Amino acid sequence: MKTYQRERRYLCGRSPRSAQYQEVEIYPLPTRDGFGRDLDRQNSKPPAFRGTPPAQAAHNAKQARRWFHRLAVTNFTGNDTHTTLTYAAEHRPADADAAWRDFRNFLRHLRDRCKAAGLEKPECLAVMEWQDADTGQKAVAPHFHVLLRCGLGRDEIEACWHRKGTRLGRANTDRLQLDKASLEALANYMMKNPNRKHRYYRSRGIRNPIMPPPRDSRYTRQQVARLATDSALLHSPDYWARKYPGWELNEASAHYNDYLGWSISLKMRRRKGG
Repeated sequence: MKTYQRERRYLCGRSPRSAQYQEVEIYPLPTRDGFGRDLDRQNSKPPAFRGTPPAQAAHNAKQARRWFHRLAVTNFTGNDTHTTLTYAAEHRPADADAAWRDFRNFLRHLRDRCKAAGLEKPECLAVMEWQDADTGQKAVAPHFHVLLRCGLGRDEIEACWHRKGTRLGRANTDRLQLDKASLEALANYMMKNPNRKHRYYRSRGIRNPIMPPPRDSRYTRQQVARLATDSALLHSPDYWARKYPGWELNEASAHYNDYLGWSISLKMRRRKGG
């Protein structure tokens, strides 16, 4: 099958200039005459994965984790927090809907306190984990992980975890640590096994990464195959620094698809002073 190579960039920051992290995806798309190629250009995501249902589920979970991490890096800094909300046994909700009502009330309490203090409305990304023993898997008590941008102090945030004035359980808030890949590790931990119809909750003010228009002529199929099969070149900081001036390589990986061929994923940090 004839293919062409697409470069898609995800700039994680409030603006292209302020973004300190980006991901680059270089992947093949099938050429289906001019009409099909025009449709592909309008598509902002890689082509649909082809495989068995378990492989499809694993692929979808991986893509969701990657997108969640991009959202986290785009919207949160070292001034923001990670909060874990747990239940005392006597306040455990009856079902997932009741747990999400408690979480929405938590956000409402936060908004009310921020409004009273003249602070901006809080924004968050959240995941609930809950696994009953009768599923055949290890039981997990219901709890929430929340990435939170909020002007309130730690004690005030934790005090919002209540139901009509009654504390629901423990709430623990810590400042985010952004050294190396710590935020990515936290994002992956939050998304390891979320038990809900949608994998995570995002408030309205959470921004998507900035996605410049894709470029379809920067790489050829032969170039991508050479990069993917030459480990020294694939992981060469100097090579990618020339390709993307002002950025330095964090991580590079290559993947092969029997249907379309090689693809490459890059994670990059803005060079200091770049």
